[in-house]
Amino acid sequence: MGEATTASEVLDTFSRGTKNPVPNSPAYTPQRVLKIVTVGAGFSGLIFAHKLQHERPEFQQLTSHKIFESRGDVGGTWLVNKYPGVQCDVPAHVYAFPFDPKPDWDHFYATGQEIHSYIKATVKKWNLDRDVHLNHKVLEALWQEDVAQWKITVENGEGAFVEYADFLISGQGVLNKWHWPNVQGLEKFKGHKCHSAEWDENYDYSHKTIAVIGNGSSGVQIVPKLANLPGAKVISFQRSPNYVYSRSAPAKLLDRDDLAQNPAYTEQEKQRFREDKTFHREYRQKIIHSINSMFKMFVKGSEENIKESELARLQMAEKLHHDPELCDRMIPNWGLGCRRITPAEGYLESFSKDNVQLVFDTVSGATENSVVTASGKSYEVDVIACATGFDVSWRPQWRMIGRDQVDLNVEWAVDPKSYISLGAANMPNHFIFLGPNAVVTHGSLIESINWTADYILKWLYKVTTEDIKSITPKSDVINELIEKGNKIHDTLVWTDSCSSWFKRNTPGGRVTAGFGGSALLFRKLVQEIRPEDFDIQYQSTNRWSFLGNGFTDHELDPKNDLAFYLKH
Repeated sequence: MGEATTASEVLDTFSRGTKNPVPNSPAYTPQRVLKIVTVGAGFSGLIFAHKLQHERPEFQQLTSHKIFESRGDVGGTWLVNKYPGVQCDVPAHVYAFPFDPKPDWDHFYATGQEIHSYIKATVKKWNLDRDVHLNHKVLEALWQEDVAQWKITVENGEGAFVEYADFLISGQGVLNKWHWPNVQGLEKFKGHKCHSAEWDENYDYSHKTIAVIGNGSSGVQIVPKLANLPGAKVISFQRSPNYVYSRSAPAKLLDRDDLAQNPAYTEQEKQRFREDKTFHREYRQKIIHSINSMFKMFVKGSEENIKESELARLQMAEKLHHDPELCDRMIPNWGLGCRRITPAEGYLESFSKDNVQLVFDTVSGATENSVVTASGKSYEVDVIACATGFDVSWRPQWRMIGRDQVDLNVEWAVDPKSYISLGAANMPNHFIFLGPNAVVTHGSLIESINWTADYILKWLYKVTTEDIKSITPKSDVINELIEKGNKIHDTLVWTDSCSSWFKRNTPGGRVTAGFGGSALLFRKLVQEIRPEDFDIQYQSTNRWSFLGNGFTDHELDPKNDLAFYLKH
């Protein structure tokens, strides 16, 4: 018999020469193509798609991928939010696809429209919509223990159908499901009613009296824009104060003497960012370094937090022209960062205008032509604009039944507990982007999505190359993680006395939004998978079946160096 010269000939020779044949494939050979379904075509789903298609092209042979998006376009929150003044409160140059950062943003903080246009252009450039199915809404996902797959019911314009997947990945995002606030009689209001998450752009808000309910990140952007409309009067209803603060002049990062909170980039700067990739990267690194270095400021009662809180109060007082009533109502006494910090250029200044009124009270009711506060006062208005009213439960937007008939919507109804924001107990083969206790209170949101995508790929590779049937995070591991995270949160400002969606709007409640630690700690934690934290079931009765015929693929190619590991 002649010498075998190819990998297949070696395998054939090996198999024929044994009395007890073993699988005719090297160790770690994938035994099946993993079917993956991702829900949502926002940043999470699209970054994950890029990983599978471009960054890790070997996954094209290891997986099949479908993204179901319930809406008619990609973009997630930046497709939905079109209210006046909508912009991101994270610097534009770091709120970008990691693989293709945009060099020519118009301003330091980008508008929602510019972000959505960038998403669309990037999707087209990289063909990221190849696996996207628009107008496809996931209604239900049922775990099938016998075949270790998710049975997913999807609805499109033609009806409902069933899709099976080895892995179900949630990219539904944060604050993605809105509802009308709990205002008695709101349905009786005969004027124009709108919500920040579903803004009516065709309505003319000029020469109207407008009630804006809420002073969160959207409310503080809406007020100054509506206040600038001809003949408009804005009544801002607020239940509690919030920090509206810009820590430093962003233009200083480019050695420019410009004190604007949201400075425009010059054409010369845009050109240099486009042409000098190193300069662009270094600029982005400056911003990210500045963001990550801020974490010390979020330590409750720390010297850094006390100092920065006082600076924020002074800045707010100056913009409110030291008006004693406005300062008393609008400037918090709890630590900076307990609620999300928003720059909101022009917001505080708008309360010095004659056509803007602050009502520091809860809107408890509505009539045909007015809103009524908890104190019993009535305000006649033409428009009710709701900048509050979101589902902060973190529950999936579809019915989801996992192992042992556990209903995730029920489990997370009161206290959503996740595995490092990436998974849930009794939900096999399920990953989550930006789940409970994710990096949303500090750090770069997009980078945390990127790290999560890398983490998921590590598990998918292990599953397909080691012939694993299912992986499920252990309940006791999750409980211990939550316990430790709570102890860390007790030292951080998010557990201060404010009411915040970080705590599901419950003063003194558990922080369910933010990770218990810095963004850099999260990155380190998810850089490698921890199989010991998971219940792992294998396809074979012998977990070592993936060792195949005892050979590695590398050594079966006669062209390969088989002494590659020698260092000295």
